[in-house]
Amino acid sequence: MSLPGLVCLAFVWSGILWLAATLLCRLKPSPRAAQAIWRVAAAMVLAPFAASLVVPGLPQAAGAALPDLPVLEPLMVAPVAGEVATKAAPVRLPDPATLVICILIIGWTVRLVLWIVSQVRLQRLKRRAFSSRRDVRHWAEALGIRRAPDVRIVPAGPAFLAGVVRRSIYVPSALAMGTDTHQILVHELVHLKRGDLVARPLERLVADIFWFSPFAWWIRDQLDYWREAAVDEAAAEITGDRIAYARALTSAARVSRLEAMLPVAAFTLRKEGTLKMRLTELLTEPARRPRRLGLAAAAALLLATPLALAQGMLIKGAGAAPGGDVHYGHAVLDKATLTSAYGARKHPITEKPVWHNGTDLAAPEGVPVYAPTVGTVTLAGEREGYGKLVVLQVSDDVKLRFAKLSDISVEVGDVVNAGDVIGKVGQTGEATGPHLHFEVWHGAKPNDPQDEPGLILADDLTIMASSGAKPPVAPLAPAAPAEPVAPLAPEPLEAPPAPAAPAPPEAPEAPAYVMPAACMKQVGWIEETPLPADWAERLTGARAANRAAGLKEGFAPEPLSPPHPSYPAGAASEGRSAMCEVLFDLGTEGLPKNAVARCSDSMFDASATELPGLRFEPVRDAGGNAVEVKGVRYPLQYCIG
Repeated sequence: MSLPGLVCLAFVWSGILWLAATLLCRLKPSPRAAQAIWRVAAAMVLAPFAASLVVPGLPQAAGAALPDLPVLEPLMVAPVAGEVATKAAPVRLPDPATLVICILIIGWTVRLVLWIVSQVRLQRLKRRAFSSRRDVRHWAEALGIRRAPDVRIVPAGPAFLAGVVRRSIYVPSALAMGTDTHQILVHELVHLKRGDLVARPLERLVADIFWFSPFAWWIRDQLDYWREAAVDEAAAEITGDRIAYARALTSAARVSRLEAMLPVAAFTLRKEGTLKMRLTELLTEPARRPRRLGLAAAAALLLATPLALAQGMLIKGAGAAPGGDVHYGHAVLDKATLTSAYGARKHPITEKPVWHNGTDLAAPEGVPVYAPTVGTVTLAGEREGYGKLVVLQVSDDVKLRFAKLSDISVEVGDVVNAGDVIGKVGQTGEATGPHLHFEVWHGAKPNDPQDEPGLILADDLTIMASSGAKPPVAPLAPAAPAEPVAPLAPEPLEAPPAPAAPAPPEAPEAPAYVMPAACMKQVGWIEETPLPADWAERLTGARAANRAAGLKEGFAPEPLSPPHPSYPAGAASEGRSAMCEVLFDLGTEGLPKNAVARCSDSMFDASATELPGLRFEPVRDAGGNAVEVKGVRYPLQYCIG
């Protein structure tokens, strides 16, 4: 369930509770019983969200394990067309979850601002009040109030009770000297006795939190009305004169001007029509309450409680699936070797051509497997072919599968955070050695985990040349030249393909990588092509600048991570290959800048210049300070068969 779904759930649930409380109040309960009904309704609106903090999550249905799909013929790995169609980022609208949370935050902010404004109005009105000699101690003693509040006079507005440390009753000057003023004072004393100074703000929270639901506002209105009606009944019983009390209520409504947005309970309500309802309730002889009222209220509560708990379990299970973009914050493994990539391959056991839905990451058995992002466990157990499998739902559309595990550390319904251990690497199911089979699914379609934005398969990842991991680029690490043109930057004599890391003995074997003939023709291009004049001039200046920085002749910076440039879409569609050389300055943070490129095919110049992901160990002088290195040369080979 997404965040918009949770909002819809709150809307529908508040509507059901409002309808149930309305039907119960048609059985003509006493004001006190009616207030209790609406209090329960308000509490039940919040109950599912409160229950989600303590109840276990409701397990979500897991998708069935999809078998490998056969392919008609083996295909050689090729660059993906359209990887670099344009540098301009496409215009994307925010996902629904983001829009909903922004709207909710705006609404809550407005409610907070209005509350602050109401507090300012209240404090301003209290500052304008002056003391009165009216003594209410005997009424306070009759109600069992130990400390009688002060009585203060305000120029205008309704009568109300306010104060946290020093509580006072505020009466408008037009009613201060009336014959029925004691009725108003007793009314506010009853509020004090009942604890409405604390209860009223809590009851009104239902509309502040669920401001988007009209049912929450109607529940709040009913709470305000029945609170005053219950206090009217109690105050009239204490004073012993319902007629006088009704007269005082009418006089207050006639002369009082309600201050807008006061965060207190006023003697008269702002909503039109409530005065007539309160007078009717006050002056009508109490009828015998039907016995079925209590039974109906008990039945409604018994029905609503399990529904609220079930919703809490659903919310708990959906809390990790916001339905929007997934943000990865942790690597799946600490260290691993990518032995088999996503795509077409020969099955390591059956040797039949199949489509590999995920990525195989070889690692020692028993090492921990981490959740790369927050999610809800929807499956944790044995599955044919997958062995021990954990499925993690990370959004409405995206789920992750962790297979071949030796041990599972989570249970269905668990909500995990990025970095939590969900299991250990193993070789259960169909496996030729210890490894993690990892899949990324978007809806009913598997995606290449290497293409998942922000996902890190391992902090220390070795990619085997035989793994089938797609180019478009096989970067060549710079080697120290025999006769360097740039003394401080390596100029390789040869441009061999990227060296293949040896496969662990447990990893499934795969055919060795053979460079296509079209790519072999490009190998000696750098050595055979003379440097452009501007390059030679820049390298001469770089040599002098590096000497001035205290760097030795023949110095070569240490690369930390290779680049991952995109294969130009046009070149991929035409089957072109190229050899490139990039000239750049190395900044103090270890990142290349001011890069220019020369390629055997100019179609590759722009892609080679970008060098995304290339990073070096920052170069430091004798004093340990990071310095800039000028004129670093770096070869790249774009190969396609």
